[in-house]
Amino acid sequence: MRRAAFLLPPLLLAGCGGPKLTPEQQEAADRRAIAAVEAAQDIPAQPVSPEPILTEDIERYDLLGGACRFMPEHGPAATPQGKGALAFVNEGGAYLKVDGEMLRLAPDAGSPELPLGARGRYDGKAYSIILDIARAEGEPSGMETIDFPARLVLRNARDQTVYAASGIAECGS
Repeated sequence: MRRAAFLLPPLLLAGCGGPKLTPEQQEAADRRAIAAVEAAQDIPAQPVSPEPILTEDIERYDLLGGACRFMPEHGPAATPQGKGALAFVNEGGAYLKVDGEMLRLAPDAGSPELPLGARGRYDGKAYSIILDIARAEGEPSGMETIDFPARLVLRNARDQTVYAASGIAECGS
């Protein structure tokens, strides 16, 4: 440890004796250094594939009752009768399943209100979701449900879109 302390001052002084840069050269070097730091901070988004919320998940997490369930138009979760719901949203929170883990996100009280007291945005530690529905285009799909064209956007903690899909938001009991 002492040896490292004795070597540090000469190493620090060694960097001070280099050739003097012109102001233009210094400015160019500063721009390159800033660009390198910015490039290192620009981490690309890792795509996420939300998994269908199955009947056993609905029972385990007590997701029965009034809610809007998002079902994509395409992909493995695109199945009839809501069996492929990727997200459940209601006034108490939003639920989605990622990597086998059910996640609960808190409602954003300042976001648009959806049917049944649901909200248009929900936030969690690792993700946030935005559910945008076309309220004027809803059509009854059952005794107590209305289907709306919808779009679901999932964002990571860096506010990068990691999943987006169009589909149906089935709202009702």
